Amino acid sequence: MTKEDIVKQIIKDVGGSDNINNAWHCMTRLRFDLKDEKKVDYAALEKTPKVVGTKYQSNQLQVVIGTDVADYYAPLAKELGLDEANQGETSEKKGAVSLFMDTVSGVFGPIVPAIAGAGMIKGLMAGLVALNVISNQTDTYLVIDMIASGVFTFLPLFVAASAARIFKTNQYLAIAIAATLQFPTMTNAVAEGSISAFRLFGILPVPVFNYAGTVIPIIFAVLVLSYIYRWVDKLLPQVLRTVFTPTISLFVAGILTLTVIGPISIHLGNLLAAGVAGLFTISPVLAGIVVGAIRPIAIFTGLHHAMTPIALQNFANQGYDMLMPMMFMANMAITGATAAIYFKVKTKEEKSIILSSAVSGLLGITEPALFGILSKYKKAFIAATVGSSVASAFISFFGVRIYGYILSSIFSLPAYIGEYFVYAVLGIILAIGLSFAMSWFLVPNQAAEGDRYTNEVDLHAVTHGEYVPLEDVPDEVFSTKMMGEGYAIESQDGQIFAPVSGEVTTVFPSKHAVGIKTQNGVEVLVHMGIDTVSLGGQGFDVFVKAGEQVTPQTKLAQMDLPYIKQQGKETMVIVLITNMDRVQQFSGSTDLEGRHQAGALLEKVVLNA
Repeated sequence: MTKEDIVKQIIKDVGGSDNINNAWHCMTRLRFDLKDEKKVDYAALEKTPKVVGTKYQSNQLQVVIGTDVADYYAPLAKELGLDEANQGETSEKKGAVSLFMDTVSGVFGPIVPAIAGAGMIKGLMAGLVALNVISNQTDTYLVIDMIASGVFTFLPLFVAASAARIFKTNQYLAIAIAATLQFPTMTNAVAEGSISAFRLFGILPVPVFNYAGTVIPIIFAVLVLSYIYRWVDKLLPQVLRTVFTPTISLFVAGILTLTVIGPISIHLGNLLAAGVAGLFTISPVLAGIVVGAIRPIAIFTGLHHAMTPIALQNFANQGYDMLMPMMFMANMAITGATAAIYFKVKTKEEKSIILSSAVSGLLGITEPALFGILSKYKKAFIAATVGSSVASAFISFFGVRIYGYILSSIFSLPAYIGEYFVYAVLGIILAIGLSFAMSWFLVPNQAAEGDRYTNEVDLHAVTHGEYVPLEDVPDEVFSTKMMGEGYAIESQDGQIFAPVSGEVTTVFPSKHAVGIKTQNGVEVLVHMGIDTVSLGGQGFDVFVKAGEQVTPQTKLAQMDLPYIKQQGKETMVIVLITNMDRVQQFSGSTDLEGRHQAGALLEKVVLNA
């Protein structure tokens, strides 16, 4: 049965959609607010594939699915006409920068192989040109440059396809929007420079801009497209949707992109450039601090192209430029931060991608490092930003400048030979060294101390408190081990630590549960309290996010025990292995009854060969 078939069967067994007031989900269960509990066919429900068990408590029907419950809530919400994003719980609020970087990371993850490969080729060719090994006028160079530059020139098309998956909209309509921005009518108008805008319907201006290689315009365009598509699809009768939903969606989203979204993104870049020019009039050192700080995020957003005209104008007006050396420092800082991550990851595949991204950054192409690596490891991104800012301020203090436009690559170093050469070299060392050191100390090792043997996982005490056998947990889902084997602890201080080393895979919006996956594939659920999902996040502070690496020394969360108890909820913390098919043996290393300190070894789990 498909997920949709299973969901339809569940709806039928709970008494049909007419019997459902509302539905949402927690970390492991679908939860239903029903009109009449007597209409539930429990026997049929528990025979449905993927349904591990059922429970009726606190006027809610709980259908236990497992940690992949979100995959079943999506079709359930669609079937019932619910807002998929509104699960009846308080969503975890993210800062704008964090949310933006998470989105870009998700968009660029699938594209990394293309930009990493193209970036490596492009960087090598730029280096060979800088060393006069090959001329950029030869047919050989031009052909290889087509291979390397195609990805970056038509990056909006790649971004559109990937963003459509993130925003859950039609992939081909998204690509169509990106193609609109780079249609020859637009690119030719940019090249000719004869007009500044087209006139849509004779009134509405469509500004002429070069969108090649941009990122932000198309991400926002696809986001808007996703809302337009859903709205139109919901508005139209079923018989008209196949033809008119894509027609109207493409038309409206295309016009909004050309007239509003795209131009605003370009103007943001122009404002950035104007601000940078103003800083130089105040103080070159201040400009170094600011430009160095904003350069990584500017590359990340595609706004860095706005700095190029400033550099070119400087060459024309005064014969030299101090902005491009700062771009050089930023690239080296990004390279240093990325290189540090090489020593933090475990798999050969990740090491290979990181190595190629670092080499590409050294050669002046930083997109693979930024989009593929630093967007995922945000502390390393901060390290790159600090390294870039400090190194840029350093070279600005000594007046480092360049007398001709050249790619910001390690091969560009000969262009600095002269009175500023030693300061340029010291700047490179500072940029790489500082960003590398900061990343090294800020980003935890992915390789787990307790998981160094591929067939064993050490399960540690998640908090300081009294051990509770899983069988004694006052919730049938846990006590009958529907969800897996594990233990519980009645916390004494509310401080919750990771029970294993691994990667955080899930932080539930109501903050009461965290999922962790070890290097050898064991999925561990930390469930704080019983039925605490109904608190909507009140009483919990969570200190980790999905994608972060943790160890038993990492504090995951803080529970407000008095508040949770005042709400009539149990405060014990349950730790479960949810993919028991991976486990061969689960046994305590000592007599576990009694009080344990957080981090104490409780269980040693032996895995299947």
